[in-house]
Amino acid sequence: MSDVDVCHLNLAKNYRGGERQTEILIRALAEHGYVQRLVVKRGSSLKERCADIPALDVREVASNPLAAGLAARGAALAHAHEGRSIYAGWIANLLFGTPYVITRRVVSAQKNRSMRGLAYRRAAHVIGVSHAAVESLNQSLDSQKVSVIPDAHSAFVSDPDAVATIRARYPGKILIGNIAAMVHAHKGQSTIIDVARRVAGTHPDWHFLLCGDGVDEQRFRDEIGDLRNIELVGWIENVGDYLASFDLFLYPSLHEALGSTLLDAMYFGLPIVASDVGGIPDVVEKGVNGELVAPEDPDALFAAIEALLGDKQRLRLLRENNVETAKSFNIEGMANAYRSIYKAL
Repeated sequence: MSDVDVCHLNLAKNYRGGERQTEILIRALAEHGYVQRLVVKRGSSLKERCADIPALDVREVASNPLAAGLAARGAALAHAHEGRSIYAGWIANLLFGTPYVITRRVVSAQKNRSMRGLAYRRAAHVIGVSHAAVESLNQSLDSQKVSVIPDAHSAFVSDPDAVATIRARYPGKILIGNIAAMVHAHKGQSTIIDVARRVAGTHPDWHFLLCGDGVDEQRFRDEIGDLRNIELVGWIENVGDYLASFDLFLYPSLHEALGSTLLDAMYFGLPIVASDVGGIPDVVEKGVNGELVAPEDPDALFAAIEALLGDKQRLRLLRENNVETAKSFNIEGMANAYRSIYKAL
């Protein structure tokens, strides 16, 4: 008899979009009465964030797949939520016969002969957060055990007083925001800085706010230099307050399986300009609920921003469409899709 229904495996070092989605799913499953275990890297903030979830056993392990795989013993099912956890699921299967599923949040090609490829093929089911995320797997995996389950928006709330305080710092400004890890090779913030430099003398009412932390923080500070129309806000906990404060949301990623923060921006009815890469077109439809541009193209990004901000009727339509679109990416829908796969195994 199994000790727990699902053992979630997440050995990520930081708390990013994938970890937020892990937490969201665990909370939703708890509401359906699931007895769960969460295996995390020692020191992970995901442990503290999930501390109040009922019927959840959280175990910290050394940051290696063997330790995580051993910690999955006694579970009816293991669920690997990020790259290193895939091997932990494989180990749990080899040692204890535990079936495991994988959520794939990347768009890089999968080499069929690699050890990772073997781990993917042994999985009971592989879920991609977008069609782009599973596209490279279809050639090496039975299509019947590959599904697409998009992430969910986080249903963030906002405090009107906090929103008013943020807006009061920038009187008369159009706030153009980005919330992402500070890593240009992934999230592309240098392109935003290029646009800010270009419009510093021509569009004094535009103000760019970059929220988040990461390895390129100092690089971005150096690139910003003495520009006064853009700033790094740093890591924020009150994500909803900032989303409610923005007038426009930018997401110029160089590659992206989906970009769950886009769903949060939609939930707040924000017009979006994002890169036409990976799984982003799964959720942002050009001209319908946002605009898509080539990555690392500041001219295209500038043109899209200028066109949107110059057309109030179009902005209103995008806001309305995004509020409606976000309803399709709700937490309960995502949880039910995972539950259906769990039950079928």
